[in-house]
Amino acid sequence: NNHISTSKYNIITFLPKNLFEQFQRLANTYFLGLLVLQMLPVVSSLTPFTTFIPLLAVLLLSVFKDACDDYQRHRSDDQVNNRLSYVLRNGQIVEEKWHKVAVGDIILLKNNDYIA
Repeated sequence: NNHISTSKYNIITFLPKNLFEQFQRLANTYFLGLLVLQMLPVVSSLTPFTTFIPLLAVLLLSVFKDACDDYQRHRSDDQVNNRLSYVLRNGQIVEEKWHKVAVGDIILLKNNDYIA
């Protein structure tokens, strides 16, 4: 299998993995802790929304940016995986997509051909 995958997420793992990565950042973790403390009336006289809204905005922007970046990686992977190549099979040259090229296949390359 010659399938190339440079993307970080799939549709199922996107939200949990991305949120985990977001809270690896010290600033996001700090504001989450601050939000929790502001929910306790004994600790804070401020409403939790003063921290919740900015934290939510930062998280949503980061999630949107990461989703766009990963979507571009998926598209790029599909372009590479679906490029045509010419492979020697049973004594004949046949067209094959890159992701179906196997180890040991003999590939016909021409000048300026793309190799993945």
